[in-house]
Amino acid sequence: MKEVTSDQKFNGHRISTAFHDADRKNIVIFCHGYRDASLGPNRFFVIVARQLAERSISSLRFDQYGSGNSEGDFFDSSFLDWIKTTKAIAENYLKQGYKVALFGQSMGGAAVIAISSELPNLSATVAWSPDPNVEKFIAPENGIIEEGGQIVQARFWQEAHDAKVADKLLSIKTPMYIVQCTADEYVNEQNRDAIFKNAQPNHTVENFEEYSHSKWTYEQSKEIIDRSVNFLVQYLKN
Repeated sequence: MKEVTSDQKFNGHRISTAFHDADRKNIVIFCHGYRDASLGPNRFFVIVARQLAERSISSLRFDQYGSGNSEGDFFDSSFLDWIKTTKAIAENYLKQGYKVALFGQSMGGAAVIAISSELPNLSATVAWSPDPNVEKFIAPENGIIEEGGQIVQARFWQEAHDAKVADKLLSIKTPMYIVQCTADEYVNEQNRDAIFKNAQPNHTVENFEEYSHSKWTYEQSKEIIDRSVNFLVQYLKN
């Protein structure tokens, strides 16, 4: 299955995309995590996209504004803008008659949960290690946060806290598969408990003991990828 890369306009931004076209009216839209890009952690999104293509399911990976090859500066990243951009992409394919599923990791996982509460006609959602940010946020005095050599305005994290992602689960009827890791160095037990507590009967939440946030071994990643792909196939091929 050939991958087509292009720049497209969504939510007023020039967004870099990678599209696997399975010539079917179904698609999985990937939403990467904080300080990441369309490849996903350890290139996992590419692996998932290729496996989906083998099952005749299309997919779109993209870089958020200020990330990867998309336009903009990471400093200007906004969690609400992530939601608006991803939602715009999903709506574009829904209007074309596609069955649409969302797939997010880390803060991308939090974003797809928030979007799923706004788009009830989604077919499925997968969220790996989503961080609902339930604890109180205290912004630094200078309003800037630095991590891994990158700086961002504190508003990104204020918006993420204000979004109340865990509460959004209460209203989501879309089938969801949520991966949580007990040795997650970014998403603490309080946040994982908030996800588990608010998950609905149509949401499958699996806790993987002693798995980290995303630095999974080959066998660990294979297990989670296989489960995620099988979940998506269940709702996109019927």
